[in-house]
Amino acid sequence: MIRDDPADNMFLAHASEAQADFLVTGDEHLLGLKSFEGTAIVSPRYLMGILEARNE
Repeated sequence: MIRDDPADNMFLAHASEAQADFLVTGDEHLLGLKSFEGTAIVSPRYLMGILEARNE
């Protein structure tokens, strides 16, 4: 969980409850975790790279 910005914790809770593969964010607090309960936390740019690689 995020101690520096507790408001971010709701995004972690929703991603966990939804069993999301990715949480896409530009928030540095969340990105610093890299993952949470099986959900990869990535930047929009990183996710675009993944999607573009799948289309090649």
